Amino acid sequence: MLEELQTLALVGLLVSTYFLTVGCRKISESMPLESGQISEKVAGATEVLDDIADLLNEALAGLSGPTNAQTPSSPMDAILGGLISSMIKPPKHATPQSQEWEVLEADPSNPPN
Repeated sequence: MLEELQTLALVGLLVSTYFLTVGCRKISESMPLESGQISEKVAGATEVLDDIADLLNEALAGLSGPTNAQTPSSPMDAILGGLISSMIKPPKHATPQSQEWEVLEADPSNPPN
């Protein structure tokens, strides 16, 4: 009984190998059509990514102001340049003020909360 099952399994493997080989030969016929579609999709995605990179570059150039004499070669350069320039410039907020305040004596009639 075991030998019959082994023979049946080997025949099944032989038949499946035949269909696998035929399928692999047909792949080469359909590959030029599929590769053309893949190339078109990649080209479309590349155009979209280029547009996004241009928009980011323009936005970052507008934020950094006239201090950049040279246009950054990549968006990463623009981001790093903006971060470095903001770290170098002194902050425009929280300027120290030299005001003197009067120190009042403790009022015993008003207990603390």
